[in-house]
Amino acid sequence: MKATLLACIGALALLSQSPFAPQTISVTLREGTNMAAALSPDGRTLIVDLQGSLWSLPAAGGAATRITSEYLDARQPAWSPDGTRVAFQGYEVGTWHIYVMNADGSGVRAVTSGPFDDREPSWSRDGARIAFSSDRSGNYDVFDLDVAGGAVRQLTTNPANDYGPVYSPVDARIAFVTEREDRRGIWAVDSASAVETPLAAATGAVSAPSWTPDGSRVIYNVIANNRSNLVFDGREVTRDEDVFPFRAQWTSATEFLYTADGKIKRRSTAGTEATPVQFSAALSFTRTPYKPAVRDYQSRAARPVQGLTSPIISPDGNQVAFVALGDVWVMPIGGAARRVTNDRFVEVDLTWSPDGRSLAYSSDRDGTMDLWVRDIAAGTDRKAAAEATRASWAPRGSEIAYINRDGALAITGRPEPIFARTFETGRPTWAPEGFIAVTTLQPYSTRFREGTNQLMLVSTTGGTPRRLNPVPHHSIGTRTNDGPVWSRDGAKMAFVMDGHLHVMPTTPTGDVTGAPRKVSDDLANAPSWAADSNRLLYQTPRGLKLLDVAANRVTDVPIGLTWQPRIPQGRLVVHAGRMFDGKTASLRTQVDIIVRDNRIEQVVDHRTELHTGTVIDAGADVVMPGMIEMHAHMSADYGEKLGRIWLAYGITSVRNPAADPFDALEQKESIGSGVRRGPRVFSTGGPFDGSRIYYAGGVPLAGPGQLPLELQKTTQLGFDLIKTYVRLDDRLQQQVIDYAHANGLPVTSHEIYPAVASGADGVEHVRGTSRRGYSPKVSALNRSYQDVVDLLIASKMTLTPTIGITAGAFPWMLARDPSRLDDVRFKTMFPASVVRDMERLSKSIAPADLGRLGAVWHPMRELVRQVVKGGGVVIAGTDSPIFPYALLYHTELEIFQDGGLTPFEVLQTATVRAADALGEGANLGSIEAGKLADLVIVTDDPLADIKNARQVRTVIKNGEVHTLEALLRR
Repeated sequence: MKATLLACIGALALLSQSPFAPQTISVTLREGTNMAAALSPDGRTLIVDLQGSLWSLPAAGGAATRITSEYLDARQPAWSPDGTRVAFQGYEVGTWHIYVMNADGSGVRAVTSGPFDDREPSWSRDGARIAFSSDRSGNYDVFDLDVAGGAVRQLTTNPANDYGPVYSPVDARIAFVTEREDRRGIWAVDSASAVETPLAAATGAVSAPSWTPDGSRVIYNVIANNRSNLVFDGREVTRDEDVFPFRAQWTSATEFLYTADGKIKRRSTAGTEATPVQFSAALSFTRTPYKPAVRDYQSRAARPVQGLTSPIISPDGNQVAFVALGDVWVMPIGGAARRVTNDRFVEVDLTWSPDGRSLAYSSDRDGTMDLWVRDIAAGTDRKAAAEATRASWAPRGSEIAYINRDGALAITGRPEPIFARTFETGRPTWAPEGFIAVTTLQPYSTRFREGTNQLMLVSTTGGTPRRLNPVPHHSIGTRTNDGPVWSRDGAKMAFVMDGHLHVMPTTPTGDVTGAPRKVSDDLANAPSWAADSNRLLYQTPRGLKLLDVAANRVTDVPIGLTWQPRIPQGRLVVHAGRMFDGKTASLRTQVDIIVRDNRIEQVVDHRTELHTGTVIDAGADVVMPGMIEMHAHMSADYGEKLGRIWLAYGITSVRNPAADPFDALEQKESIGSGVRRGPRVFSTGGPFDGSRIYYAGGVPLAGPGQLPLELQKTTQLGFDLIKTYVRLDDRLQQQVIDYAHANGLPVTSHEIYPAVASGADGVEHVRGTSRRGYSPKVSALNRSYQDVVDLLIASKMTLTPTIGITAGAFPWMLARDPSRLDDVRFKTMFPASVVRDMERLSKSIAPADLGRLGAVWHPMRELVRQVVKGGGVVIAGTDSPIFPYALLYHTELEIFQDGGLTPFEVLQTATVRAADALGEGANLGSIEAGKLADLVIVTDDPLADIKNARQVRTVIKNGEVHTLEALLRR
């Protein structure tokens, strides 16, 4: 017994020393970012929403107690008039609903339900009703709920958004915010008569009205001109504060309580100084480290091709065309594939001619992504349209529909587009009778951007486009390569919904004649019809499938292609006059870096006798580790030049946190095999989202059983990470994190809490979209407080700030120093339109305005400084191509330096910290024996000024040498 006990104690001791042992993290919050506070009717108790939970504390201040689940995302509490209940908005099942609970947190129940968002509750004076805002009418309006019976009635009906309702304490009026063009500001609606009256005109971002105790006036929040204040009687009653956009709580006829600057405060309408209400909220959670997935960088063995894009069946149903390894291929079903193109350019979006003799595709062979037509038998190409992608050949004749460079739907040979640009319009498909269908985003309101993907029917001969919504609240595809596609006879339309392939009956003129029918058990992508309107090819994580729709029979369509990693052979010696190793805050001088194949073999003091094999003399230069871009979306629109751009700016690895998984694999395999030059790519698929989405490619999780299949796909296709997006609820995010970590994959998102408690590895953006309409990470004035700072520091969850894309930061940096555009790399390698746009942008801010406009975004630099100085982990990423690739990356590094980081600290965000975040600390991020040979030779010392990291002369990626001169050549 004693021996057994000692053995158990020993095992526990070993477990506690393991690098994968659970770690308990405790953080005491004394400030809250964008928190709301509600004061009980008796004035004795406060309830605050702090990082997604409701907390109760004495009104005088003190220790807070959490009273709701951390997975409920409970926000904007409101007390019932008798002080026994609290209403709030919560996000538990993919949409916002109104909840009611007892004052102690017990008895939580949702009192609204359904597919719409319900927000901002406020009790009537008798406690029988709750006013709230909702998008259930097609825009935001004010609604009223009978709490006991559940009946809901609509109180405002204006086409503009009405929201933020609050009941009067003395009568039936409800004050609310309106965006009506004729009079924006605060209005009131009588809940009995529905009569509306304006209360106060206001401009800017207006929110959170609150009645005075006598019901005669309102106080409300206005954010404008980089200021956030409470306004009362037409005047600002707060000053030089970061007031949060939530209801003030009256404590007397002239005094109120509110939240600002991370604090709870008390103030008088007379304008006296505010008094803070101190509080503390103790959080404790456990994070369990995991073993990262191991990648093989040494084997030259052949691997099966997975990066198969644009697969499409020929009209006769006997062949399949697709893109793989950078080229177009055609394969007889059951036969061997043969290359149709053989070049280094990017090719996408294949479509067959009706007779099967030609293939149209987009390629950058002329420098821009143009539409080309290949005569298969003759082997000749002709350009059909300039700057055109997502093509679809008409079922009769020679016309081809496509999306032009402006995002509009166009047809070859016609002078003007037939359908104006919408946000990331999907790929077109033709009906037999002169109609084209595309998928477009259909938001639920103009107040928030998210919605579902729905069909838009466009006549090729004119007329008003018609929207089709065959399955309300479910997205039709992802606006990428997953449908819709019309059968040749016009009787059926195929598309992916809830992850699975569906077939829907239609007429040739676009009318829907029945409900969609699920025809695949696998997750599906890229459907295409043969001309017989019966055989349907589609792609799954396990390969291509061919469905006989009439017989309901599925057969595999094997491809049989393989690829081999390109790994150099032999000895390479780099003589570094000075070297930054990535880990030491000073340069080492006169060093020889000896590389064997693709790995660093030795890093030793310089000795001439070591200089055998290929020798690079960087005796007058500085050698540093290859830089890692941790947040960029690799657009095919840049073509093959994109890979060269990354390398030319010293970036040897790129993490793409949201992509079509097959496109991303094609990029990895094309670069990895040496077909195209470019950085090492770490990629994923579309971000996991809720039933509402925004970006094309986002994965809407709306169907039962879909999540397990989507998770399985991440390992089937070898994802390097998973990203979850803003509408995915916290419990589903927890499931994603658990699966990912069990398979060695990191998870990142926009969320901070409870993501950090669930084990999320990273958080993207200081400022970024949030389902709440405001961020729990940063205020409207771009300030973050102690809760955010300490959670990041204590947890070591990585932060990718992407400051450059926010609040005018990149234009500001460009205007301050336009010389970054006077660079042969920028002028030679970037599209002419990008060069023109950036030159224009560099002149958009007058020198006299730099101080005023810089004050808008400079506070975000302080979060980065505090996190790094406190021991947290910041990694460099940009969200390009919002602004130009690589150029934005180096600008982001300069922003870090300007904000108070040393050049050494900045470089670590781009090297060792980023490598660790990838799970590749053993391979990347520093110059050490055993690591992959990713080296950058720059002409001056980046430890003296981070700008010198831009001065790239030569890049070595995976042991392969790329001079700047060679990279500049197409």
